[in-house]
Amino acid sequence: MPKSAAPRSSKRQNVSPAQLVPLPSNFLQFEYLGFIVAGVYCTLLSWSAWAYHVVGDYNVETDFYWSYIPEAKSILRGIVSIEDFHGPIYPAILGLFGWVTKDFFHSGVCISILSAGCFLVLLFYTWKTFVPPDIAFAGVILVAINSFFIQYSYTAGTDMSFNALLMASIYFLFKKEDPSLKEIAWSAFFTALAYLTRYNGVFMLLAIPVVFLIVNPFHSGIRRRFSQAAEFLAAFFLFIAPWGIYCSIEKGSFFYNKNYLNIAYEMFAKNRTGWDQFWFSNSVQYTSLAQVAFSNPVLFFRTVMNNVIEHYYFDMEKLMGWQIGVFVVLGLLALWKRRPTRKEAAFWIVGVSFFCVLLLVFYGERFSLFLIPFYISIALFALSLLQTESFRAGVRVRLGMWITVVLAIWTLSQALSFNRTNIDSGPKEVLAIAEWFHQNVGTVPDTTVIVARKPHISYYLGMSMTVFPNISSMEELYQSLRQSHAQYLYFGVFEANMRPQFQRLLNPLNAPGWLIPLTYTVDPPAVLYRVSASGDRAPLAQ
Repeated sequence: MPKSAAPRSSKRQNVSPAQLVPLPSNFLQFEYLGFIVAGVYCTLLSWSAWAYHVVGDYNVETDFYWSYIPEAKSILRGIVSIEDFHGPIYPAILGLFGWVTKDFFHSGVCISILSAGCFLVLLFYTWKTFVPPDIAFAGVILVAINSFFIQYSYTAGTDMSFNALLMASIYFLFKKEDPSLKEIAWSAFFTALAYLTRYNGVFMLLAIPVVFLIVNPFHSGIRRRFSQAAEFLAAFFLFIAPWGIYCSIEKGSFFYNKNYLNIAYEMFAKNRTGWDQFWFSNSVQYTSLAQVAFSNPVLFFRTVMNNVIEHYYFDMEKLMGWQIGVFVVLGLLALWKRRPTRKEAAFWIVGVSFFCVLLLVFYGERFSLFLIPFYISIALFALSLLQTESFRAGVRVRLGMWITVVLAIWTLSQALSFNRTNIDSGPKEVLAIAEWFHQNVGTVPDTTVIVARKPHISYYLGMSMTVFPNISSMEELYQSLRQSHAQYLYFGVFEANMRPQFQRLLNPLNAPGWLIPLTYTVDPPAVLYRVSASGDRAPLAQ
């Protein structure tokens, strides 16, 4: 070799021409690289959330104010309630954080950001057990810059904690070439925690036995495979047993929940009945999952089959973006050329199982968050094949690497644009009204009742909320306020959209005499009323 060529070779010797990222191999092999990626991510998200996400939005964070904060406060008082749609783990964690910080909303945001960091770390080291480090690094970066992954990293809710617990389960399952009882028990433990966070975590009871018995990523004999599957199932039921027994005593069912109502809405009400109409009226006719399934089996089956196409299309169009979705499709088509390894297949089986569970409910990007790494791993599977192609003999074309770089830039650009709009989309008028109230009225007993359509105002005023009734006239509203012993009424843009028959209440001058306007905002309009039996008027404060 000519002497002049040696320095150039030396400079490049750490970079493999087959890598999907143009970074030195010693960097990609660094033991703590996953922690560095997660640390940078959490730092950036923490700063952004603290600066811009000052109040929860009217979408997913409605559940946070409506359900999780009250449950967390109850747990701190020693009362563990059995909620209809989720288990006790997230409220317990929120209660612990809230007890320390005294700020439940920012505690929820903190839990989400930390969970996102844990998810990225666990995903990186899980991937490194069956793919090269450059693919693991490229994959975790593409996950971290996904628009919805970022959004739900700063959103107060169960999404990120649920996903982190599931990824912890997968990590312990894959971390060794042949998992021992200890690793299987840890995997079952985190699956149990995920299930007790969101009940659709039950899909792992199908996915993991299939992985052991059919995919067999650890090349075990048939007896060993049955033993591992049995160990996982036994450990799972052992871990959830205390909660199941408690539910049996209090509710009469070991697996008590009412998520069959979400399934009933998807099967029989979506695009046919309004959301409020279903939940306030129609939902009472459904009492079990079996009843939902057999109410109209043909429609049930047809809806599930339609959802296969619809959910996949939405996942590609909305969740991933078609710039990556195209390579997901190519990755699936490429399976004819190279069969995946058993660990790759096992990883994908978990994703397919979760996708199937989601077919029972209405589509939402946040429900599919756990699928992001599975779609990306399939896309990278296609890109890794492109990376080894050549246009002519002896000339390697690093096409996969440059496509990966372009996809990362494209995805990051979309994510920044998307989250620039969404991160501060919460109702800031609620904070303005709450600030005025605390300065001019002060603290009120937490048993004070306020009527609103969304729970945010009750949290910031320290009151108890009653849902704005689904009625049609002012007289009915008056009677409803009296029956609920409401002392305050909040009416904002969301209330006006959901109850258009009362839009006049957005203008405090149009209110009836028994509603005393205390303060209001103009852009967007919102009014806080005090319910009064007399028609006296107080000076308005803007």
